[in-house]
Parts: sequence; structure tokens; C-alpha cells
Amino acid sequence: MPKVTQEHRDARRLQIAVAALRCFARSGIRGTTMADIIAESGLSAGAIYGHFASKEDIVRAASREILENRIAEVSELAALSPLPAPGAVLNAILTGVRRDVGDPRILVQVWAEAMTDPVLHATASDTMLAFRALLAEYLTDWFVEHGVPDAEARPRASRYAPLMISLIQGFIVQSAIIPDFDGDGYLEAIEGFALS
Repeated sequence: MPKVTQEHRDARRLQIAVAALRCFARSGIRGTTMADIIAESGLSAGAIYGHFASKEDIVRAASREILENRIAEVSELAALSPLPAPGAVLNAILTGVRRDVGDPRILVQVWAEAMTDPVLHATASDTMLAFRALLAEYLTDWFVEHGVPDAEARPRASRYAPLMISLIQGFIVQSAIIPDFDGDGYLEAIEGFALS
């Protein structure tokens, strides 16, 4: 029997997670069954359960994947010289969220599930703290690049990193709840987001 590569396993896990996200968008996390995910993915039950023990495992994996993709994007942007402006970084993050998630209601549901699922809460919290730290590092470098003394840059960045996260979360919540929310307008406006 041919040996399955890690790349193949990762691709299969992603295929399952994407199928689950489509189901969650249609029926909600609680309204989606493993049978729904199996049918949506086109894979066998054995293939699904070979990668995930439960629907909750899939939710955790999908949410981790979404956050890790954002961390990778910010890491790439933070390596540029000169550094992109904070508004451009926010725009890139939100564009990535739109691309990966599609329906923002899914993330709102994941946040709600994290309040009652200790493992999902820990996963979301750990990843969000890492994301906030990465934004603070980027902002520290950005402030220094724009003439802020080193001694002031880090505390200022620590104050602004949570604000950037709030702008991301605000986009997601408004996209999920407000029927006529202008996401493109929000992204356009956020390009002008300036820090002082």
C-alpha cells in the first residue's frame, strides 16, 4: 500500500474543514451533523473519522486554520521594507477572512461556541494572543520606522494592537448581522486608518 504523505493528509483535512464551513454557513454549527459534513465533502465516513474524531474537532481545526492564515499574512507583511501602513495590513487581513470564510456568520458562531467549549476557547484564546502579539511587534516596528523613539514604540503598539483586532471583529460582526453592510466600503475606509 502506498504511503500517504503529510501534504496529502493536510490537504484532506482542509477539504473536510472547507466542506464543514459550507455546512455551518447553511445550517449553523449546532444544526450541522457529521452526516451532513460527510455528504458535503464527498468522502466516506471512514475518511472523515480518520482525520477528525467529532464535529467539534472539525470546528476547532477550521477556526485554527483561519487564524493561522491571518498570522501568516501578517508575518509576510511585517517582513516587507518599508512596512505597509496599518490600514493596508487590516485590509489584507479582512480580505483574507472574506476569502477563507465566505460567510462571516460562521466566525460569530465559532466565537459563541468558544464560550461553552473549553478546548475551542483555549485554542481561540491562544491563537488570538499570538495574533495580538504579532500585531504589536509589527506596530512597534512600524512606529520606529516612522520616527517614534524605541522607548515609546512598544507601549504604543501594545495599546493599538487590541484596537486593530476590534476593527477586524467589528467588520465580521457587522457583515454577519447588518443586511446592507457595505463591506467593500469598510475595507476602503480602513485603508485610511492612521495611528499617531
